[in-house]
Amino acid sequence: MSIIKFEKREYQVITSCEHHQITIDRANKKITCRNCDTELDPFDEIMNYSDGLSNYKKELDEYRERTDREAAHNRIVARRLENKKRTKCHHCDQMTEIKVKEPTLWESHEEMVKGSV
Repeated sequence: MSIIKFEKREYQVITSCEHHQITIDRANKKITCRNCDTELDPFDEIMNYSDGLSNYKKELDEYRERTDREAAHNRIVARRLENKKRTKCHHCDQMTEIKVKEPTLWESHEEMVKGSV
């Protein structure tokens, strides 16, 4: 007689529902998923919500820092361009303004489109 050995396997239940839409029942103090009707643990849902808020705040802070850096860079570029509007006169050695034709809105838009391609 031969003995057959079976290996113990653990199976994991996989659901496609991420429980993004929930219903909160204040009277019974229950949270259920609207899509799959699974009853969810209130503490876990509060922690998920808290983690989501923390991630959102972190993304906002990173966005604010990035926009502040870009604004500072744009101010430096604008200052450099302002300085390029002046030159030293060869006759009197004074700094004089150079008249620069300002681009129209349409020309600016075309330049932006060219730069993004």
